[in-house]
Amino acid sequence: MRTVMNKKIIALFVIVLGVAIGSTYFIAKRQMVSGVPQNLPHYHEADLAPFDGSNADKPIYIGLDGYVYDVSKGKEYYITGGSYHYLAGRDSSKELDLIGGEIIKREYPVVGVLAK
Repeated sequence: MRTVMNKKIIALFVIVLGVAIGSTYFIAKRQMVSGVPQNLPHYHEADLAPFDGSNADKPIYIGLDGYVYDVSKGKEYYITGGSYHYLAGRDSSKELDLIGGEIIKREYPVVGVLAK
């Protein structure tokens, strides 16, 4: 009887620990970028299209996890013909969720909020 009770307590502890770790991961993943300036302009996805790297006179923007990043510093990657041009001028959250999103967040400034 005591062994069954101990196993139940251990199983409950493992479940609670798993939920705690999992929720912490998802909260951190969805957490907004810290240190972002207040009162940033809001962009709808359609507003990003002119900033796709095809016009040298405009900055290059990428939407990612609710924010708009100016990736002009890495323009060789995002201009027409660049390796990542398909990410520019749009909300690329889905594509960057797997790989590359953390680099964008770390290397480029936030210039706006991505409106829904």
